[in-house]
Amino acid sequence: MGGGEPLASPEFTVSLLRLCKNAGIHTVLDTCGYARWETIKQVVSYVDLVLYDFKHIDPVAHKEYTGVSNDIILDNARRIHHELSIPLLARIPVIPGYNDSLENMKATARFVAMELGTSTNVHLLPYHRLGEVKYARLEKPGNPISIEPPGEQKIAAIKLVFESFGLKVHEGG
Repeated sequence: MGGGEPLASPEFTVSLLRLCKNAGIHTVLDTCGYARWETIKQVVSYVDLVLYDFKHIDPVAHKEYTGVSNDIILDNARRIHHELSIPLLARIPVIPGYNDSLENMKATARFVAMELGTSTNVHLLPYHRLGEVKYARLEKPGNPISIEPPGEQKIAAIKLVFESFGLKVHEGG
């Protein structure tokens, strides 16, 4: 499912995943993990893999940038890994000026390695400008977002941070 958070429509998501699973189709949930545990548990019972986005590890910064704390998000990631044993792929959007500091990346890498294990694959997702065109088309009031995508050196430095924690890292994904 793309274009939104599938956990926001859990009944539809479960129905669709159940049909896919029963048809022998490999199922994947792409989520930020912001949902009640009961919802997560119900939905992931029909998935083979979870793509889990970690936007910012600091709860204060996470709330400032997303509107919600990340406490439930981090707890759900732990619980998926430890209680349900469903493979989880950690996805880290890299957004200059928001979450790309090496301090944040070290803390994120530490969380993934220590809480989810070093067998958890990490995908770095460099910010791209494709959404800016959509924003302009929607004719939203206010200032459009204008962020320069991170350079190759920045991504390479972040990759080294994650690798220093024993994690396997990919760019894109």
